[in-house]
Amino acid sequence: MEFTLALLLYVIVQFIAFLCVLMGTPIDMFHLRIGGRFGNTPCITLWGLNEQCYTSRNDISLEQLWMDCPIRRDRFRRAQVFAIISICVYGLAALLGFIALCCCSCLRWVCLALNIAGIATLGIVWASMVVVYYYVDGRCIDEVLMSVFGSGFVLLVIAWCLDIINIAFLRLPWQARDPSKSLETSE
Repeated sequence: MEFTLALLLYVIVQFIAFLCVLMGTPIDMFHLRIGGRFGNTPCITLWGLNEQCYTSRNDISLEQLWMDCPIRRDRFRRAQVFAIISICVYGLAALLGFIALCCCSCLRWVCLALNIAGIATLGIVWASMVVVYYYVDGRCIDEVLMSVFGSGFVLLVIAWCLDIINIAFLRLPWQARDPSKSLETSE
């Protein structure tokens, strides 16, 4: 078993990134400006509008919310699909990283591929929300005037950044050196 600091850091950071994706997906992407960013005010999630952001139920579904905005509705649907895929990819990368830490370092390349896939899938999610925020779709509400980015969006971007950092950890050499074969001799 090869134990290296880079691998340990990878597993810790990947688990944190997985938790960020898992927690960020169901909560607010946009928080209405009225009442402050952290108040229990209306917010928009990937699945609809919550009148009280601290509840888990959607008071207005995605279909009703973007009834007159099919392009925006489709962006949210695409973001939903890629958010669920991202949860699976990040969770699998964390699990395989732990297995690599315990016994099978050959999973390094699988973890690298999963992290690259995670950058793509989660990048689609948060980039879609940025487009919704800044781009005016015909008769749709101008989000940049009505709301600010929510906590869920911030968690997704943090997870995406951690994924990029993890690629650097995976690229570091994992060869553990035997201290008895050191070039320096103590005699």
